[in-house]
Amino acid sequence: MRDEIRTRFAELAALPDAQIKLDEAALLIAAETEDDIEIPLYLQALDQLAHQFEHKFGSNVNLGISVNSLIEFIHVEEGFSGNVKNFYDPGNSYLNRVIDTRVGIPITLALVHIALGSRLDISVRGINFPGHFLIRYGSDKHVIVDPFSGRILSKPDCSNLLRQIAGEKAVLQDEYFEIASNKDVLIRILDNLKQIFWRQKSWEKSKACIDRQLLLLPHRAEFNVQLGAVHEMQGNVALAQHAYIGVLQESEDEQLRNVASNRLLALEARPHTIH
Repeated sequence: MRDEIRTRFAELAALPDAQIKLDEAALLIAAETEDDIEIPLYLQALDQLAHQFEHKFGSNVNLGISVNSLIEFIHVEEGFSGNVKNFYDPGNSYLNRVIDTRVGIPITLALVHIALGSRLDISVRGINFPGHFLIRYGSDKHVIVDPFSGRILSKPDCSNLLRQIAGEKAVLQDEYFEIASNKDVLIRILDNLKQIFWRQKSWEKSKACIDRQLLLLPHRAEFNVQLGAVHEMQGNVALAQHAYIGVLQESEDEQLRNVASNRLLALEARPHTIH
């Protein structure tokens, strides 16, 4: 079953970005760790939420009404909210758990907005804001929403949020509001999980996150450096060396090449063990 899940994720990851089914891919991430997830049932649950909203509010609404109505529907009527009590629970990164419990972190709550928006023909896109995933409703005329709190944010609000995350000297930049691609969203979900598993020293789960990130972005050298580090933690020197050598051969990033080179030298300097 796990192999089938990974194979399907690989199929989605190989598609052009716009063709990736984001909600299905997010559920596949969860299904590698969570047992017995019926992915079609969770997709149907999202269909049902969209149907409930459309039945109540109709689909022919202008931007302002649709934004306020959909935010209220998701966060008030359906009770989706940020998990402030247990923010670092890996379950917050699993879309099935978020649908079941109605709590999550910014990026998975954003997935609920994006999934309903796509079903209702309302433009909702993710934003790769530093340290806190945001969403944008609308295209040319748009509003920014914090999916964790369900609050519409002004530019000063975004500045305050950035300072809370990055310190009082942080300055808002236009690039912080760039639209996140589908692959960006999936990479960020996997990054969140990877950080949790790394802190827990769950190396096999960390490796599974990196493997899927490499399916999405095969030439991202930083993932291969991390893969080498996991192999080191697992005591597999040969695979660690292979990962680092690949970075030296393929990456043009001097900083990552230096990291890989230093790790190789450290591995070579290890004393040999006589068994």
